[in-house]
Amino acid sequence: MGRYLSIAILGLAAALSASFAPQLIAFAEALLSSITPFHINSRGQPGLVMLLVICWSVRSSLGDAFVWALVGGIMLDLLSILPIGTSSAALVLVVFVVNGVARQLSRLRFLFLLAITAFATVFITAFTVLALFLLGHTYDIASLIGLLLLPTMIYNLIAVLPVYAFVRLLQRRLEGGLQIAPHSLTLGTEIGGQE
Repeated sequence: MGRYLSIAILGLAAALSASFAPQLIAFAEALLSSITPFHINSRGQPGLVMLLVICWSVRSSLGDAFVWALVGGIMLDLLSILPIGTSSAALVLVVFVVNGVARQLSRLRFLFLLAITAFATVFITAFTVLALFLLGHTYDIASLIGLLLLPTMIYNLIAVLPVYAFVRLLQRRLEGGLQIAPHSLTLGTEIGGQE
């Protein structure tokens, strides 16, 4: 069920990241610049699709995590100038690392989420810049780090815990629904058989 749910959730997250998130970030920056004496000028924004994929893969099977990475990457690439599959390749590599390390850790989930979010932000940004460089686009590395990478990392580190809470709630609902349904069918049969 989680595999099919990935299409709707990641499609909505990619659409929000492409349309609503930049507007919200611009509004927040304008609001903060009127309150504080310094002007905030960044091009970063939270990677909602990346965060959903990471959080889903922490407590799911590798197959489900790969599906989420592929779907999320395709959704991102459809709304960007990247060739289809670029973001999927980066997300699949991140999911492979997340799933392998998450199996080894049982208690340090909070620190692991923060560490893997920082790693994934740097890795996916570098992967994307490399893909764009191969397509002929050039960027100033210092500006890229200051205007894109660092703000994006801050947004992602702030957003990862609420996203994880949402994903964990969703996973528990799916797990609970699968466990309750067979039990309720047998319970209903037994009650029906007693009457």
